Amino acid sequence: MNSPTQLATQIRFHLGSLGETNAHHPFEQLCLGLTRRRLVSNVIPATGPVAAGGDGGRDAESFWSMLAKELPDTSFFTALATEEAVVLAVTAQRDNVPSKVRADLSKICGNGEPVDRVIYFTITPVDTAKRHELQAHARNKYSIGLEIWDAQAIANELASPDLFYLAVDFLHVPSTLAPERDEADGDLPEWYVETRDEWRTRSEHVGSMGEFLDLREALRFSSFNLEVRADLPDWLGSARALRDAARSDASVINRIDYEIIIATAFGLNTLKPVDGALREYFDRLASRPTDSGVLVDAITLLRLAQANQPRGETTVTVQEVAGWADNLQAILGRELAAAPGENTRVSLLGTAAMLALGPREFTTDDLDELTVAGPRMFDIYHEMSEAKREGRPLSASPEIGELRDLDAAMAHLVDLVTSLPEAPMAPLEQLMSIFDLTAPALIDHPDYFRVRSALDDATVEREGKAAAGDRTQSRAVALLQADRPLDALREIHAAKLNWLNGDAAEGAAIMMLLASKVYSDLGFALAAKQYAMSAASIAKGTDDPGLAVLVARGIILTATYEHQAGQWLTATHTFRIGIWAQSQLAGDSWSFERYPYFENMVVDQCFIIRTAAALRPAVLSVIDPVVQSTNLDALVEPMLETVAGVEPLDERASVDSADRSGLGRPFSDVGAVREYSWAALGNVWVVTTPNDRAHVLAAERFVAATQIVLAELAAEDLLLVPGEICVEIEVSDSRMASEEVFLRAGERDPGASGHRVRLTRGGALAVDADQLEVVSAAIQVLVTQSLLGRPALTAMLERTFERGLPHMLTCVRPYDELVDLHKDEVYEEIRVLSAGILEPGRRRSPQPPPELTPRLPAHAAAYDHTAALEAIEDRYEMLLRPVRLTLPRLAAHSRFMGLVSDLRAEGWKDWHLLTAIANIVVNKRAVSRGLNMTRSITQADIDKFRTIMEEDERSDDAETPADAFTEDQMWFHLANAAATTARRLGLELRLARFEPRSFLSVLGDRFNYWDDDVDHEPIL
Repeated sequence: MNSPTQLATQIRFHLGSLGETNAHHPFEQLCLGLTRRRLVSNVIPATGPVAAGGDGGRDAESFWSMLAKELPDTSFFTALATEEAVVLAVTAQRDNVPSKVRADLSKICGNGEPVDRVIYFTITPVDTAKRHELQAHARNKYSIGLEIWDAQAIANELASPDLFYLAVDFLHVPSTLAPERDEADGDLPEWYVETRDEWRTRSEHVGSMGEFLDLREALRFSSFNLEVRADLPDWLGSARALRDAARSDASVINRIDYEIIIATAFGLNTLKPVDGALREYFDRLASRPTDSGVLVDAITLLRLAQANQPRGETTVTVQEVAGWADNLQAILGRELAAAPGENTRVSLLGTAAMLALGPREFTTDDLDELTVAGPRMFDIYHEMSEAKREGRPLSASPEIGELRDLDAAMAHLVDLVTSLPEAPMAPLEQLMSIFDLTAPALIDHPDYFRVRSALDDATVEREGKAAAGDRTQSRAVALLQADRPLDALREIHAAKLNWLNGDAAEGAAIMMLLASKVYSDLGFALAAKQYAMSAASIAKGTDDPGLAVLVARGIILTATYEHQAGQWLTATHTFRIGIWAQSQLAGDSWSFERYPYFENMVVDQCFIIRTAAALRPAVLSVIDPVVQSTNLDALVEPMLETVAGVEPLDERASVDSADRSGLGRPFSDVGAVREYSWAALGNVWVVTTPNDRAHVLAAERFVAATQIVLAELAAEDLLLVPGEICVEIEVSDSRMASEEVFLRAGERDPGASGHRVRLTRGGALAVDADQLEVVSAAIQVLVTQSLLGRPALTAMLERTFERGLPHMLTCVRPYDELVDLHKDEVYEEIRVLSAGILEPGRRRSPQPPPELTPRLPAHAAAYDHTAALEAIEDRYEMLLRPVRLTLPRLAAHSRFMGLVSDLRAEGWKDWHLLTAIANIVVNKRAVSRGLNMTRSITQADIDKFRTIMEEDERSDDAETPADAFTEDQMWFHLANAAATTARRLGLELRLARFEPRSFLSVLGDRFNYWDDDVDHEPIL
C-alpha cells in the first residue's frame, strides 16, 4: 500500500494530466466536491459558459442559509454551512497563475453580488511567498479574504479515505490505490462497524463514485479478514445493488466490477461466480474509451485470472486471457500515440511496462503439465502482507522466460526514464515495486542499469535517500532469492550508501549485516568481518536503544568470521568481548532461540576446543581462561560431553574438512607468522604477515579490500591464470611511495616467496589515501594473474569504479580502527605458541562456492575462429620443415610414442605435438649454433632463431635425443609457443613463472585451444 505522501504525489500527477488536456470542467467538479466536504457545504455551481467567462469568474458560489445558526452540529452539512458570501474560482491554466488570479478577482469583485471570501483552486503549485502576496492584494484592494488551494493542497486532501472517491471519479486514479482507514483498538475497527451499520439500513442507492468508495473499504476489509468473512455475502449484495443503480455509467461500473471480482477472488478463493463480470469488464475495455486508472486495474484482473487458471477456479480460458492481454497492449499503444502531454505519456508508458513485465499467458499445454495447483488467493494475500510487515521479499522472483515481453518492457522503461525530467510528478511507485521484484529477470538486459539509475534518482528526488535505500534493499533481497549474490551485493552497497546519506542508521546497519552474510557465504571472511564491525560501529554511535543489540551481534558475528578464516584463537578472544556486549545490551541474552548468531558461535567454540584438545593441546592454555572468564564453559562443556565418545578428526581429515567448506586453515593465527587463505575465480590466495598487531591489522585491511574487489570483479572476463597467489604483507611507519607498495614475485630476491605488499601503518594516512593504497595493491596483485591486454584491462577497471567500487570499500571508519579489538598482549600470547597451523607443509586448497565460478561467454572477445584455423594450417605447413627428419626417428621410439599416447589422452592434437617437438628441436639446434637462448637473449639472436625455425632440417644437423622429449619439456615448450600466440591476440602474460597446464587451460576454456583443428596428414 502506498503511504499518504506517495498517494498524494500520484494524485498531484493526475492533476497535472488534467492541465495537459485543458480539462477545466472535471477539475471544477472535483473542486466543488472537495469544497462541500472540507470548506463550505452550501455552495452551488455558477451558470454561464465557463470557458467564455459567462460566469463572471465565479465557478461556484454559496447560497444563503441559516442552518448553521439554527441547527448547529446536527449534520455534516450544517457543520460546514456558512452565512458568508463565498465564491469558488477554478483554473486549469498552467502558466502565469498569479496573473490569472488577479484577473479573476477583478471580475468576481467587479460584477454581481458582494463577496466576503474567495476560494481559489489551481492545478499549479503556488509558493508561499506568492500566496501571501495575492492574499494581501485581495485584502487591500477588495477587502475580501482569499484562500488558495494549489495542486499540493488538493492532492493532500484527496489522499484521505473519505475524499479519495473524487480522485477516482474525476482524475481516473486507479481504485487499487485507495487509502485504508486507521483501525481502532477494539476487535473490529470502529469505522468498519459504523459503515456496516449504515449499509444494513440503506434501502436506496444513487450509484455515484463517492457511494461506491464508501462501500469499497468495507468490502475489501471483509474479503481480506477472516473475522468478518461472514459479512462478505452482504457486502457483495450491496455492491451489486449499487452497480444496478449506476446503470450506464461505465466509469462507476468498471470500478464496482473490479471490486466485486477482487473480493470474490480473495474472499471466496475462486473466480467462477464472477467469470461473467470479468468477461464483461474486458469487453467494455475493447469497445469503449477508458481512463488510465482502469487500465491499471485491468492488468491486476488479468493477473488474477492467470493465477486462478492452474487451480481450476475460473472458467476463463487461456485463449481469452491471451486475447485480453493483446487488447490491453493495443489500447495502450493507441493511448500513447494520442497522449496530450508528457505526464500522461509517462503514466501510460509505466502502465505498458507493467503489462509487459507481468507473467506470460499460460498455454493449454502449460496447464496440462502443471502438477501443483498453487496456494489459495487468500493465503497469497496474507503471505504478502506478512512479508511486507517483516521486510521480507513478496514472492519468488520470475525468470526471464516467465515474463510477457522483456524487450518491450525495457523499451517502454527506457522511453519513460528519458521523458521523466519533463514529467517529474508522474506516479511511479507501483511500477518501481514491480521493477524491483523482477530485477533478477531484468538485470542482464543491457538497459537495466540505465533504467535502474534513473528510477533511483527519481526516488531520491521525490522521497529522499532513505526511500531509495528501501528500494535497493527490495532488489537486493529479490536477487538473493534468485541466487544472484554478486548482483545483490551491488544493491546492498547502494542501499547502505543511501541510508547513510539519508541519516537512517538502522537501515544502514541492517544492510551492513546483510553484506557481511553475503561475503561470508562467498568465502570472503575478512570482508564479512569488516561489515559486521561496521554495523556494530553504527549501532554504537546512535542513541537508539533498539539498535544496541546490534553492537553485540556485530562483534559475535566478527568472531564467527574469524573462525571461518582459520583465526581460531583470535575468534575465541573476540567472542569473549561479544559475550560481554550481549549480556549488557541484549534482553534474555543467552537465548539461542532469540539470537541464533550466538548459538552458532557457541557451536564454533566447541569445535575449536575439541580440535585443540585433540591436535594442538598447547593452545588450550590460551583458550581455557578466555572461555572460563565469561562462564561460557557452562554451555560448552555439556555440548562437548555429548560427543566425548566420538573419535575426533585427525589432522589431515580436519584440513580436508576445512578445504571442502572453503574455510581458512585451522589455527592459522598461531605462531610467528599469521596466514589467511581463501579461493576465488580459479585462484587460491595465501597471504602471510608477521604476527603482531600492526602487521595483522594491515594484512587484514589488504585481505578485506581484495575480497571486496574480487566479489565486484567476479562477473568480468578477467582471463585469470589459475594457480596459487602468495602475498607477504609488510608495514612501514612512514608513507609508502605508490611505486614501492607492490613488488611482484619475479622482481624479488630468489629466496623470496610470492609477491610483496608494503602498506603504511594504520592511522598514518588520511582515509582516502589509505583506501587508495590498499585497493591499488589488491588490484596490482590480481592483475598479475590476468591475461587481459592493457586497453581491455583499463576499460574493465573503469567500469568497476563507475559501478561504485570505492563506496563498496568504504565503511563508517577505517578498517584498522573498526576491528582493533585486542591489545598487544593478545597478539604476543598467540605469537609465542609453538604449535600452530594444521598441516603447514600441505598445499592450500579451499573450495570456493559456485557463485565464484563466473558465468562467462563461450569464447573470449579476442577469439576469432576463422583466424585460429588459419593459424593452425600455417603451423602444420611451417613447423614440419625444421623437424622433417626428427619425426620419423621419434615415431620409431616406443617410449616417446607412449608419451604421445598419454598426451593425446589429455587432449593434445597433432599441431600441439608438432609445436612442442619443433620448439625443443630448434632450441637445441640454436644452442649448438652458438645462440644465446637465456632470458638475456638479444634481438639479433631472436632473428637467427626465427631463421632456423623456417629452415628445412638437414641431414648434418645434430640429432635431438629421444630423452629430450620429456612430458615436462613438451608442456613447457607448448606453453612458451602459446605465450607468443597470446601476445598476437592482444593478451599479456604478466607472470614471471607460470605452470604451463594452468596457462593453457585459459586458452582452452576461452580460445578453443584444445578443440580447434584442421584436416591434415598424421605427423607420427
